[in-house]
Amino acid sequence: MVFSLFIIIFVGILLGWHSKFRKRVPILMYHRIADVPGERNSLPAGKFIEQLDYLKLHGYNTITLSELYNHFVHKAPLPPHPVILTFDDGYEDNCRVALPLLQERRMKATVFPIANWVGRENKWESFKHRPTRTMNWDELRVWQAAGMEIGSHTLEHPFLTQCDETRLQEELVESKKILENKLSTNIDFLCYPYGYFDDKTLIMAQQAGYKGALAIFEKTPVWRQEWFALPRIPVSSRQPLWEFALKVGRFHILFIILRKLERSMKGLLRK
Repeated sequence: MVFSLFIIIFVGILLGWHSKFRKRVPILMYHRIADVPGERNSLPAGKFIEQLDYLKLHGYNTITLSELYNHFVHKAPLPPHPVILTFDDGYEDNCRVALPLLQERRMKATVFPIANWVGRENKWESFKHRPTRTMNWDELRVWQAAGMEIGSHTLEHPFLTQCDETRLQEELVESKKILENKLSTNIDFLCYPYGYFDDKTLIMAQQAGYKGALAIFEKTPVWRQEWFALPRIPVSSRQPLWEFALKVGRFHILFIILRKLERSMKGLLRK
C-alpha cells in the first residue's frame, strides 16, 4: 500500500513537472570550439561534431532567440524538439570552425561579441592560456549572412553588477548601437558577462531596447520564464555525450536547478 502510494505520488510529480516545463527550450552555452588542454570552456571540434550529430540524429531543431521570442509573444509555431546554441565572446574559431559545421547540418546559432573587442585578442581579463583572436567585422558579417544570429555581450565584458549607473547604461546602450551600425541589423538580445545581473541591470536592459537577456543560472527563475533572465546550460570540454543528451532532453531544467543548489550550498559553506 505504501509502495503504491509512493508510485502514485512520484508519477504525479513527473506529470506535473512535464506540464510545467514541456515548453521550455534548452539554451546551450559555448565559448571556443578549439582543443585547448585544461580549458573547460574550449570544446574540441570533434566533440562539437559529435554533439551536432546527436542533435541531428535524434530530431532536434536549432532555432534562434528571435524565433523563441516570436513563439511566446506572437504565437509563431516552433519546430519539434527545439534547442538554442549560443556562443559567448565571439571567438574567431566560432566562424572558422563552428560555422561550416553548422552550415553542413543546416543548423542555427547565436553569437555574442564584445563590441569594443571585435577583431582583437581576448585580453579583457586575465588568461592562463595563450590569447586568441575574436571575430572581426567581416567575419561577423559572414556569420550573419549564413543565417546566424548576433547579440550583444556589452562593450568591455565587465561585471555589470559592479558598474555604476552611468557605466552600466553605456555598456548596454553603446554596445547595441555599435553592433547595429556596423552590421546593419537589429540587436535584440543581450548576454550578461559572467552571467551576473541584478534588478537594476535587468531594468536598464529593458530600457536599452533589448527584447531579452541571457544569464547562466545565477538568480534565474526556475518556475517561470523571465525574458531578461533566461537560464543557459554550459557545455564543458570534459562532458561525455550521455550528459549532453540529458542537457538537451525534456528534463534539462534539472541541470539549472542542481547548479543553483550547488551555488547556494557553496555560499552557505563560505559563511
